[in-house]
Amino acid sequence: MTEHEAYVALNMVPGIGGAVVRAAIPAFGSAAAFLRAGAGEMAQLRGVGKMRAAAFREAFQTVDPAAEIARARNFSLRILTPDAPDWPALLETIPSPPVALYVAGDPAALSLPCVAIVGTRGPTPYGREQARSFAYRLAQAGRCVVSGLARGIDTEAAEGALLGGGRTIAVVGSALDRLYPPENRGLARRIVASGGAVVSEYPFGRSADRQTFPMRNRIISGLSSGVLCIEAGPASGTLITADHALEQGRPVMALPGRVNDPTAQGCHKLIKHGARLVESPEEVLDELDALPLPAPPPRASGRSAPPAQAAPRPVAPKPPEIHLSPEERRVMDVLRQDGGIPADVVVARSGVPASSVGPVLIALEMKCLVRRDPTGLYSAARG
Repeated sequence: MTEHEAYVALNMVPGIGGAVVRAAIPAFGSAAAFLRAGAGEMAQLRGVGKMRAAAFREAFQTVDPAAEIARARNFSLRILTPDAPDWPALLETIPSPPVALYVAGDPAALSLPCVAIVGTRGPTPYGREQARSFAYRLAQAGRCVVSGLARGIDTEAAEGALLGGGRTIAVVGSALDRLYPPENRGLARRIVASGGAVVSEYPFGRSADRQTFPMRNRIISGLSSGVLCIEAGPASGTLITADHALEQGRPVMALPGRVNDPTAQGCHKLIKHGARLVESPEEVLDELDALPLPAPPPRASGRSAPPAQAAPRPVAPKPPEIHLSPEERRVMDVLRQDGGIPADVVVARSGVPASSVGPVLIALEMKCLVRRDPTGLYSAARG
């Protein structure tokens, strides 16, 4: 059995986890050797014991990694394992790394400079707008946006990154053949088509449940050099992602909201406990560029050798020039002269047809060139 097959087999065994596998590799020399070990030998591993060792030994005899790999190939998926050269190095820095990753799309996306954008499944219109706008600008600045494909902020973040022409990664809390939520299957296909990836650590057949979502959150933060929280309730799963990020040494940022809005309480809690308050994508980039990424630890025997030196911290490139259509330029000329005006005044002064002004203003908001205040008045953004 190859190391790749051994890792796939280990990942198919319920309850074994990355921490046990990480301890087993140096103890037995390889993943394949761990699979061949007797229950008595496995029981010596820290945290395993006789009962778990017996259960693992029985499970090892029933899994069929070759069939799992063949099924992945039939679905045009790739199963990444830690022995592969394109395994994302940042995952080696987290306390309980996944044993395998099922990837739809380009595995190289997992090693790009990434930032996670997470938040509530029930955002306000403000939260939706900010998630799209931040993701749009971060994608334009060369950051790959990581989220969870859930309803709400996750969806808006992925959509914003795609609008910005960037790549995005969705880490899901189910097997890829049980994609959840089902209404985001089209979004998942667009993520893959754009050069991004949809990722799961779960073998085929695993449906989403209350356990899988918190577990996948450590991968969202683990793939990223920082985590941005946009709207979260006081008991939101978003806070779990933030906790994972702090444990992994990643900076946490949060967008403030209204003090009487329940969806802002989670972000305000994070800010009170040391998360950076951010108000613009540029502040997110400043935070990401200020701290070095954690260096991957040396790999244990049985995994591919690490590079002689840690790779230099990737620095996001400057945003590309924003191109405007003729109608967008006419609207911007008006708003630079007279800010704080309603849409009908924009129509009168710009000469852009009323049927076109709405989409033009939305496009300019997405490009962070126009701001709309709570009363519906439009102004050119500062800077």
